[in-house]
Amino acid sequence: MPYIEASFFEDRFADNQFASDMVAELTKAVSAVLGEDIAADTTVVIHGIPRERWGHGGKMMG
Repeated sequence: MPYIEASFFEDRFADNQFASDMVAELTKAVSAVLGEDIAADTTVVIHGIPRERWGHGGKMMG
């Protein structure tokens, strides 16, 4: 059973469709590799993280 965990900037969730679309597309991507039957057994967890809690390249992004 695939388990996908992904984090995004929290403000992306202002779009009410974002979470639904992301779960559907991540499931579709896994199914493309592992086969269509795996979609029903795929779990996707998405997190919204405030920009001030993200770092990249050794520096805070927020």
